Amino acid sequence: MPPSFTELQTAFFQKQFDAFDKDKIGRVQTSDVPFLVRVCGATPLEADLDILMSTADPDGRKTCSFDGFCAALELAFERCVTAEDAKEAFLSFDANHKGFITPHELRYFLTTLGDALTVEEANNFINAVMSEADSEGNIILLDAVEKMTPEMYR
Repeated sequence: MPPSFTELQTAFFQKQFDAFDKDKIGRVQTSDVPFLVRVCGATPLEADLDILMSTADPDGRKTCSFDGFCAALELAFERCVTAEDAKEAFLSFDANHKGFITPHELRYFLTTLGDALTVEEANNFINAVMSEADSEGNIILLDAVEKMTPEMYR
């Protein structure tokens, strides 16, 4: 068990890994690592996915063991966007320090900056955080950040 993971976390990660181990041989396809890392709660950047896959599969076998997956997962969590990072990023969209942003403004930022989302992905995200909107339909930024942050990282 990697030292940075608790027994409970390791058991959860093992369960997710086992679900992807179709042949029940203790290995998963390296191409499944990005999705599996996300299922386990990490939020890697697209730019980091190749690094995570090569960490999981250093020999280039196109499959990885649970230990290799844990090494990639540990790296993913180290490089993970934290709630504080997300809060800073979202507050940078709020130039007037009002505490909210319109769905149109958020869609623009999500589809043009950094790891840009597709319009469909941005719309799905906006729909998911619209429950955090005020009476005028503006998205309250800090509430949206909390909603999108996995509970174990708040």
